[in-house]
Amino acid sequence: MRKIIILIVALVLAATCANAHKYALIIAVGNYDQNKTGWYPISADHDVPLIQKTLVGLGFDEKDIMYLKDEQATKAGMVNAFNELLGKVSEGDEVVIHYSGHGHQIFDDNGDEIDGLDECLVCYDAPMKMTEGYDGSLHFRDDELGAVVEKFRIKLGKDGHILLFLDSCHSGTGTRGAAKVRGGAPALVPAGWHAPSGAPKTDGKIGMGMGATSRGAVDVNNLAKYVVFSGASANELNYETFDDENNSVGSLSYCLYKSFSQMKEGDTYRQVFARIMAEMAAKAPFQNPAIEGDVDFTVFGGDFTTQAEYFNMTSVKNDSVITINAGRLVGVNPGTTVAFVAPGTSRLDEGTPVITTGRVISAENFKSRVALDTKTKFKTAQDAWVFVKARTFTDQKIKVSVDPEMDPALKKALDNEISHSSFAELTTDAPEITLNYGRTRGAKVISVNNALYNKELHKISNIDESALESDVMSTLNNFAQGKIIKALDFSDERFNIVMELLPVEADIYDDGTFEITEYLDKDKFIINEVPGFTAENMAVIKVTNNGTKKAFFNIIDIQPDGFINPIIPTVNDSDGREYYLEPGESAILKNTIVMFGPPYGNEVFKVIATDKPFNLSATIMQHGSSSRGDSSNIFESALGIGNSGVNTRGAATVSAKKQDDKMGTYEYTFKIMEGDEE
Repeated sequence: MRKIIILIVALVLAATCANAHKYALIIAVGNYDQNKTGWYPISADHDVPLIQKTLVGLGFDEKDIMYLKDEQATKAGMVNAFNELLGKVSEGDEVVIHYSGHGHQIFDDNGDEIDGLDECLVCYDAPMKMTEGYDGSLHFRDDELGAVVEKFRIKLGKDGHILLFLDSCHSGTGTRGAAKVRGGAPALVPAGWHAPSGAPKTDGKIGMGMGATSRGAVDVNNLAKYVVFSGASANELNYETFDDENNSVGSLSYCLYKSFSQMKEGDTYRQVFARIMAEMAAKAPFQNPAIEGDVDFTVFGGDFTTQAEYFNMTSVKNDSVITINAGRLVGVNPGTTVAFVAPGTSRLDEGTPVITTGRVISAENFKSRVALDTKTKFKTAQDAWVFVKARTFTDQKIKVSVDPEMDPALKKALDNEISHSSFAELTTDAPEITLNYGRTRGAKVISVNNALYNKELHKISNIDESALESDVMSTLNNFAQGKIIKALDFSDERFNIVMELLPVEADIYDDGTFEITEYLDKDKFIINEVPGFTAENMAVIKVTNNGTKKAFFNIIDIQPDGFINPIIPTVNDSDGREYYLEPGESAILKNTIVMFGPPYGNEVFKVIATDKPFNLSATIMQHGSSSRGDSSNIFESALGIGNSGVNTRGAATVSAKKQDDKMGTYEYTFKIMEGDEE
């Protein structure tokens, strides 16, 4: 009987696999006609066998791989190839599109880019230099590629997958050195053009790709999973490297081949990318590959793996002290203990193999120095990921009182958790938070109360006692982070970004996208000199850099009850490098619409601005999926093929005692009212 069952299962699996076909399109443009277009030849043809072998290793049949090379890959040729491939696929299929060629930036043609430039694939017939009257129609813009990907996601459906491999430059103004660069030409702009400055600009996410074409028409839950691998981030050049036979090849193409060939059963896209990062560190050390999309699903599978927060090493010159890209702003302080594990590790638990451990000996806002417990020589910064074992908040601990009438076993467990936490301590004398106990329909209920105002902040109910404990501790952690960030107050005239909320009318669609229909008079929302909003209102965020330096920023929401939420960036925005302003610039963040609701009272949006990109959201949303790592908001984000969404009120985390880094903060206070309160 057991053999029969196994045979039946095998037949079912075979039938399932038979229903899913794999199709691919490899585009390789290397032999550009330099006399006609100005683009110099590159070694894209050498990438083709690497990607072909990669695909065959992933189960693709050679007859289902299409090729578009050199003079075939004109703008019209690429459009036709995408349409031909789209006509072949069915629901549940798996698709790979690979591009090797030059990348370029070109003037934005629809006003949706924060810097006024679209990223483009350079088709065989696309010019390198601007000529009078050229409209960009021979380049393949990010908007257009985003629309192509969306069509595939719709047709492939929720069980399908589409992967994009982009081995090209996304930006850059030139390079020095002998290595071939895939792009690197100055941006293609009309005479007299200049980047937007002073006047409001959009943030480049709404009005393109998913946001532009699927309004009201698509259920995002029925879209295929997508992942985009890129050879370089938006502000980097993409260099060629050499394969094992000393042929010049694309750095991403080579590392894709090496990394997928090492793939193990059950690996996620993120885990494959971790190997790509390690390969690139050796082959192309001056560029950062990037990944976007549904990165925590198994490769061509439906299993989702929750990725716990991790950090990266930034300096490995010493075998005793390592620098990591985490500091006080994410709760990493002197005394915090960390573990160094293999790249691609999804979480740290008792069974996780650990390379070495260490303790933070000094911390700035954005980086820390870790003393290793055992001397360990890492070859590159990609050799390990860093997980926090225990954070330290020192004097920032909140005082908590636990209901003495609580179920004894539950009280003992909570007392133990709080006593050993880094952010809370037990007290019966003047607590800030009280945990009150009750029961309902068999479930145990704990209400988290602000002791000073005798106000219930949060009510947690669960039959599962361990889940109840976890939720309570998560709530206390968020409240502790809120205390820290409220106290954060830095003034730096170089990094001075301010913000305001602009009330709007907007249509919100079933697929999560929205369209702003009208900007309202903000003066009509002023009540007692403070902006006031009800649940009927919506707003967008306008940010302005009044400082003297380029500044990156995060926006964090501090609710009236003390809890915090991330606003900008989100966990889906990678490392936050797209959120910046040059001196004097303003931007209206049209990818985020703010909606209002309880708790009522005075709310604060806090802006943190600094000289380097950062993203606090992953630390705040500890129990969500994190997009941390060296991925960045590069070409794939510009494609607009991610899940656009509606941000409700949100916020952050922090812990900074002194200004070791260049940083400025700004608070925007407004009131959330119930009904027509005046």
